[in-house]
Amino acid sequence: MGVEKQILRQGAGPRPVKGQNVTVHCTGFGKNGDLSQKFWSTKDPGQAPFSFRIGLGSVIKGWDEGVMNMQVGEVARLQAARPQSILASSDRPRPEKSLHRGSYC
Repeated sequence: MGVEKQILRQGAGPRPVKGQNVTVHCTGFGKNGDLSQKFWSTKDPGQAPFSFRIGLGSVIKGWDEGVMNMQVGEVARLQAARPQSILASSDRPRPEKSLHRGSYC
């Protein structure tokens, strides 16, 4: 699939490894095909972050590829081959590797 990554804030923590549990916040862009328009976020009222095991295909491929190459503390915008924009940030290290990022599920 391929994903382009634009780092918005450099991280200093470790990168996840395949199969590791990550917890993410997501903000989806691309409402009506317009990548500047948000359509959903785990930070919206009533929403919550979610966890998944990275690199095992349980989320869109762009997330697996993009988050696998992020560090704890990093904020990045990921652009998948399909019109999906992912704003990602990781801010607090914990044993299961906490990552915050935004995107399209």
